[in-house]
Amino acid sequence: MIKIIYIAGDGRSGSTLLDAILSNIKDSISVGECHRFWVRFYEKETLCGCRKKIEDCELWSQIDTQLKIKFSEYNQDVFKQQVKEIQYYKNFKRIPKLIKSKKWQLFSEVVKTFYGLIASITGKDIIIDSSKSMSWAYLLYHLDFCDFRVIHLERNLVAVANSWKKDVILPEYHSKRVMMPKKTNILILKSWFKIKILARFLRKSSNYLYVSYEKLCENPKRCLLTIQTSIEESFEISSLNYNCNHAIGGNPMRIKIRNEIVITRKKEKLVQLNRIEKLFFIISNWFAKVFIR
Repeated sequence: MIKIIYIAGDGRSGSTLLDAILSNIKDSISVGECHRFWVRFYEKETLCGCRKKIEDCELWSQIDTQLKIKFSEYNQDVFKQQVKEIQYYKNFKRIPKLIKSKKWQLFSEVVKTFYGLIASITGKDIIIDSSKSMSWAYLLYHLDFCDFRVIHLERNLVAVANSWKKDVILPEYHSKRVMMPKKTNILILKSWFKIKILARFLRKSSNYLYVSYEKLCENPKRCLLTIQTSIEESFEISSLNYNCNHAIGGNPMRIKIRNEIVITRKKEKLVQLNRIEKLFFIISNWFAKVFIR
């Protein structure tokens, strides 16, 4: 049985760092935000983490071919829409029923086959999936086809808000300049709170571990030992490197392979937020700690 180690949480919360750390597990493969495959592969505008155009990558091109062979009714456009529907907040609680319905039967089988193909083609039984989406995590858990472990990585709301205000170029686009979208204060707050609330469902029903990004940076050894216990996998904490990956999307494109991973606790400079915004997010973060556990 394959094992999926899934990193859940909000964007701009340190998932790239944790993903890189976990890729040091023997016989593992990092695939980044692989639920984006059905957008990124077919739009043919981005790079895979292996530095090839995603449509030319041996892994993703083989997966596309195999899905079309195995499922005669497979339609990438229909599947793309279903992936989108799964992400809707209103559908979250309905996921267990949805995947058992006739309409979603093909979707469920394709998802299970998709991850199975990642394992068989790469020869790796442990898949590091940093899709972050709580809905996708809930889907994978209820499909019940693998040893599924969830690490909920959470960063302080004020730091997340500051990061969402920055001008960031998406490095995976190879032929055009695409900026990461910025979020309004309300959208940042809404997204962060939703993730925290939805995490309750995963905490109750799966191998779930909550990890504070700040604590990971402050005391890496202690935090990583806790992670190792939770996922039941080991790696050398004192010698961590950035390894080759097939990540879909984001920061892994910036990583220089084989460089050593250095975990540091930098004091956050909240230069993107004005005083009122800082106060707004500080109070909101306090409220979440007190009332949403």
